[in-house]
Amino acid sequence: MEINNLGLLNSLSSIINSGKSDNIEYVLADYILKNLYRISNVSILEITEDCFTSRSAIRRFCEQLGYDNFSELKSSVTRLVFPSNLRYRDIKEYPIYQSHIKNLINDMIIDIDKQFNFEKINFLCQLIHKEVNVVFLCANNTSGTIIKFQQELMFASKVIHVISTSFTKNKVLKDLIDEDIIITVSASGKFAELSLEFVESLKGHKYLITGNQDQKLISAYENVFYISKNSISNDYLSIYGKYGITYILDLLSMQYLYLYC
Repeated sequence: MEINNLGLLNSLSSIINSGKSDNIEYVLADYILKNLYRISNVSILEITEDCFTSRSAIRRFCEQLGYDNFSELKSSVTRLVFPSNLRYRDIKEYPIYQSHIKNLINDMIIDIDKQFNFEKINFLCQLIHKEVNVVFLCANNTSGTIIKFQQELMFASKVIHVISTSFTKNKVLKDLIDEDIIITVSASGKFAELSLEFVESLKGHKYLITGNQDQKLISAYENVFYISKNSISNDYLSIYGKYGITYILDLLSMQYLYLYC
């Protein structure tokens, strides 16, 4: 699977959120999102006619998203594009689901506290505080939480980078030097797995925050910070991805502000 696919929704959403509806990028992003469910069957002729644009404009748009052409973009779209997979959820009544999710979150916090201790939080604070470029890599489903973390660090005059779109085309990543720091955040490890070869090709000191204990993930990293005592590669309800990463980054930002603000 193409690594840029894990940031596709962020790229398209950013274009839509710009509100520039008279822009061809907006028109194409809107069209793709509305037809994402059948994107494999959308032809280049169809999209040129429906969007009143040219093949060259579509190719430039795809390159902007990190793909060589429209065929590559649509062939790479899978369910991993989406931030959560509702197919794995049992639809429950509100009181039942509320009790269920509260119990899962409570168990998760206890688990995280045992693994992601104060020493590790302090270590990451010191790492982030270094006078180098600090880059957080993540997929669609984690980016919102990390962007909030990015903004919180600005109160302590620390500016970090959050990369969650068009990874292979990103200039920040291309310009990294050996002293810079890359922190990959991947609760289930899916993003870490798919980005492993790409991360290995980048310069800089590399660290991973994950719940996946597959040993093949450690090859690209100097250190791995596990967020659970058990491997959670199949976190289908995204308890650790949705709530766990938020909890960890909240602790991390508060400690950073305490130390350096």
